[in-house]
Amino acid sequence: ASCNHKHSYMSRREELEHEIELAQQQLDNVTENTPPQVVEQINQALDSASFELNNLYDDEEIQRFDH
Repeated sequence: ASCNHKHSYMSRREELEHEIELAQQQLDNVTENTPPQVVEQINQALDSASFELNNLYDDEEIQRFDH
């Protein structure tokens, strides 16, 4: 287990960026032998991580304008 409980908000963003990076690497390594459902799973992981990351940034923007 990793001990990143000190700054959980920051680590969540780093986690997502890491997930996106991994998914993109996996997509780069896809061959014609890769089952379509595997490619689909990678794309879904990429989409959901990107979506969550965008929401993190949106929340920060909103907080910035509030103050």
